[in-house]
Amino acid sequence: MTLALLLIETTLLSGWHVNGQMTLTTNQASTNSDQGMEVSLIGSPKTSEGNVHIGNLPVCDDDWDLVDANVTCRMLGFPGAISWTFGSKFGNVPENFLMSHVNCSGQEDSLLDCPHQDGEDCSSCMAAGVVCESEYKLELRGGSGLHNGNLFFGNQPICDNNWDIKDAKVACRMLGFHGAYRATTSSEFGAVAENFMMGNVDCQGNESSINICPHNDGRSCRASDGAGVVCLDTLGYSISVKDGKAPHRGHVFIGNFPICSDGWDLRDATVACRMLGYAGAEESFEHDLDCDRTPDSLMITDFGCSGIEHSLQTCPHVVNNTCEGGRAGVICYPADSILNITLSYIEKASPHGSGKGNVFLYDQPICDDAWDNNDAKVACKKLGYSGGTATIRSNYGKVPEKFFKVHFNCFGNETRLMDCPHQKGSDCLEHEGAGVTCSTTGLPALRLVGGTTTPGAASGNVYLGNSPVCASGWDMKTANETCRMLGYTGASKMSHHSLFGEVPTSSMVYDIKCRGDEWGLAACSYKEDGGCPALDGSPLPKGAGVVCQGYMVELRGGSTAREGDLYITNQPVFFLGWGTEDANVTCRMLGFAGVERATTGSTFVGQPYYTRYKAYNFQCSGSESNIGDCSHRLNYYSSDYNDGLWYGENGGAGVV
Repeated sequence: MTLALLLIETTLLSGWHVNGQMTLTTNQASTNSDQGMEVSLIGSPKTSEGNVHIGNLPVCDDDWDLVDANVTCRMLGFPGAISWTFGSKFGNVPENFLMSHVNCSGQEDSLLDCPHQDGEDCSSCMAAGVVCESEYKLELRGGSGLHNGNLFFGNQPICDNNWDIKDAKVACRMLGFHGAYRATTSSEFGAVAENFMMGNVDCQGNESSINICPHNDGRSCRASDGAGVVCLDTLGYSISVKDGKAPHRGHVFIGNFPICSDGWDLRDATVACRMLGYAGAEESFEHDLDCDRTPDSLMITDFGCSGIEHSLQTCPHVVNNTCEGGRAGVICYPADSILNITLSYIEKASPHGSGKGNVFLYDQPICDDAWDNNDAKVACKKLGYSGGTATIRSNYGKVPEKFFKVHFNCFGNETRLMDCPHQKGSDCLEHEGAGVTCSTTGLPALRLVGGTTTPGAASGNVYLGNSPVCASGWDMKTANETCRMLGYTGASKMSHHSLFGEVPTSSMVYDIKCRGDEWGLAACSYKEDGGCPALDGSPLPKGAGVVCQGYMVELRGGSTAREGDLYITNQPVFFLGWGTEDANVTCRMLGFAGVERATTGSTFVGQPYYTRYKAYNFQCSGSESNIGDCSHRLNYYSSDYNDGLWYGENGGAGVV
C-alpha cells in the first residue's frame, strides 16, 4: 500500500466538534446522497482527515484504496485524496459497518455508486479512512510585501470585528512567520469584497489555525471592515554587520532587527558569516546593551542553528522584546582565510560530514588537471580529517565552469592548498572537477558509554576516544550536534551529572567549540586534559550525557540523489520486511514527495556475505516523519555469526 506525501500547507476547511467527533457540514465539506445519507470524517481534529462514515455508519477497509479515497474526498468538497488509511487509524469504530470491499472506478460521484458488499465480516479495528487535499488557504493581499496585507481565507476576507494581536499571531504563524508585529483593521490594505468567511475571531494566540478559533460568519461586515496583519518578517530581510572595525566583524542585524546574544554561539555565527559571503566564523561575541536595560525595540533571539544551514532564517528563532544578554556579534574569517575550502556534492547523495565531495576553494571548483592523492590529503586535513584520496571527473556531480585557475602539486605535508607548489591553470569543463574521499583513520571516535541502544534511539555518557566529555559547558546545542554526528536527528535529553555511570576525570574533553560543519567532534576545537572545572557543588568534574532519537538516513550507490541503498549510521539496512511504506517514509525524510519503488537485494551497493546490517523488519504505516519511529528490529551482534544478521550477501534495502 502506497501513501502519497502529506503536503504541509496552511489549508483547512471550516467545521466543528460534536461529542469529540469532527463533522464537516459546510457546502464544501458534506454531501447528502440520494438516499439521504451524509458522509463525514470522524476521529481527527483536522477537518480533512478521519475514518469514513456514511450515515454515521463506518466503512470497512477491505480492498480500500486511493481510488475509493478520491471519491470520498470529492463527496466532501475536497479536490481529492492525498492518501488513504486502513486499520481504524483514527480510532476504533462501532462494528455496524455500512459497506466493505468498496471498488470504485474513480468516476463516481458517491461511494454508494461504487460496487461494494455489506460489512458483516469487519471488526472495530478495520475502519477505512482518508486524508483529503484541502482547498482553503490563508493568504495576504494588498500589502507592500509577503509579510503584510488584508487576510483572505478560502478566497474570502476576514472581518475585523474584535480582531486583535492574538488573532494576528495565529494568522502569521499559519503563513510561515514567527509571529505578528501588528494587527490591522478597517481594510488598511484596501477595500475587500463583502463575502466574508468569518468575523469576531477570538483566538488565544496558541492555536495552530485561525479556523479553530471561535468565530462567526461575519455577515454584518462591510468592504471597509477587512482584518489584516503585519507579520514579523525575518525571511525577507538581508543580513548585515554594524559597529565593527572591518567588513567581516560587528553586531549582526537582519533587516533592522538586531540579534540578541541569548543562545548565540559559534554555530549561529558560522551561519551568519556564510550568509555574508565568508567561509565561516572565527569567533562569536556579545556586547552589553546600552545601560544594561531590556530594549524597547524588537530583537531576534534564541537562534538554534546546527551550523550547516545556509541562512539564519531557516534556523529556529524567536522575535520579541526580551533580551537577557546583549547584542550578538561575529568575527568572520576574512576573504583570504585558509578556511575557504569546502566540499560540494550537487547530484550524487553525499551527506554532510561524509568527507566526500568535489573541492571548492573560495567558492570555485578546482580543476582535476594534475590533481592527485597528495593534493587530496592536504585538502582533507584542512577540513579536519586525517587524510584522503583524490577523485576526478566531477565524481560528485557537475561543477560550475568558473574554476579556481590554479593547478596544485602538493607534497602532502602542507597546511593548506595555497602552501603547495602551484601554477596558473587553464580553463576546464563542468565534468573536470577535482574531488576527495576523506578518511578519519587514526582520529578518536565519538561514542556513547553506559546507556542503551534501542530502535530509533541511543543514550549514554559521551566519550571522544577514551576520554569522557566534561559536563562543564555542555549544552543542548552541543548535545544535538553530538547526536547528529552519531547518526541521529537530535537530542531529546542531556545530562550534566554522569547520569549513565561515573567517568574517569584524569583526562576529559572540554571547552568544545564547533562551527557546525565538522564531520565529527574530533574535528572541533577542544581541550583534553585534567583541567576541566567541576560543576557547582561537586568536588570533581562530571561526565556529559545525552539521549539521542531519530535516525539520519543516506542513500548510497545511486546515479542521482533520488536513488540508492539505505544506510543508517554507516550501516546498510537488511531487506527483510522492507516495503513501499518504509521506502515512502525514507524518501520524505530525504526531501522527496514520495517513493517510486522500494528496492531489495542490494540493488545499488553489493554486500559481502558477512555484512553487519543496522536493522531489519521495518513496519511503517507510511505516515511517520522518521523511519526510527517505525516498528523495527535492531541487529545485535555477538561473536557468533549466527546471532543476528551478520550474514546475507546482497541483502541491502533501498529506494527510488
